[in-house]
Amino acid sequence: MDVKTEKLLQNLKSKKVGVFCDDSNLYHSYQKYGRRVDFEKFKRFLGGYCNLQFINYYIGIPDKSDASFYGTQEFLERIKRYVTIKEKKLKYTPVAGKFVKKADVDVEIVLDAVRTINDLDAVMVLSGDSDFYELKNYMLSDKGKIIVFVGYEGNMAWELRQCWHIYLDRIKEEISGQ
Repeated sequence: MDVKTEKLLQNLKSKKVGVFCDDSNLYHSYQKYGRRVDFEKFKRFLGGYCNLQFINYYIGIPDKSDASFYGTQEFLERIKRYVTIKEKKLKYTPVAGKFVKKADVDVEIVLDAVRTINDLDAVMVLSGDSDFYELKNYMLSDKGKIIVFVGYEGNMAWELRQCWHIYLDRIKEEISGQ
C-alpha cells in the first residue's frame, strides 16, 4: 500500500464509517482488470482502520431467464455474510436489436447515504462514477462529514480524483479475491 492511501486510512481511525458499493461499477472493473474485491478481506481490512458500521452492496438482479441470473446468485451467496445486499430488478432496454441491461442504483446509494449520515462520521463510496460528485458536496458542505471514493485507477472519474480517494489497485494484495 502506498503512503498516501495509508495516510488517508489513518484519518478514519475510530470514525464510524458506512460503505456503499455500486455493483455495476465494480463488475465492469472486474471485467476490465480481472480482479474482484473479496468482501471478507475488505471488511477485515477496513475494520482495522475505522469503526466500520456496515457495507451496503447495490446490485441489479437479472431475470431468471437471463443467462447471468445463476452466476449473480452464486456471487451474492458468497458475499452475503459480509455485506447487506440491496437488490433492484435489472431493466432490459432494446437498443439496435440488442438489450442493454441497467439497474440505475445511483439514486438508491445517494438516498441511503443521506438517510444514514447523521449516524456516521464518514461515507465510503465504492464507485468511480462522477454521478456521485454532488454527494461529496452535500457531505462536506451541508453535513461536515468525510467522504472517500474507492475504485480502480483506470475507472475513476477525474472529478472524484480531486476528492479523497483510494485506488483499489493500490490495496489489491489486502482485498483481492479470485
